[in-house]
Amino acid sequence: MAESPGGPDDKNFVLLGIKYEAAILGGVGEVALARVEEQIQAEVGDSSWKSHPMIVRGRNAVRAEHGLGPLGEPPRQSTKDAGPGRRSVWRRLLGG
Repeated sequence: MAESPGGPDDKNFVLLGIKYEAAILGGVGEVALARVEEQIQAEVGDSSWKSHPMIVRGRNAVRAEHGLGPLGEPPRQSTKDAGPGRRSVWRRLLGG
């Protein structure tokens, strides 16, 4: 089903991973999360979608933006070590 590396399917899978992790971190309800999971499973085409490399890449991108470690790794140290020049994604988006 997947096309060549870097193809449209890879990009869609990364976006689905972003959507899934954002839903988890955003605290959406179980019904909404189940809908996202169903969409991912329909797109990826198998039940092992949680370990698909492009899904994991998207999920880890969201986790990095929130100062969390990648999936399966211990939590990162405090983001205060990143220096005062590093504003959170919300501050950057909202201009704060």
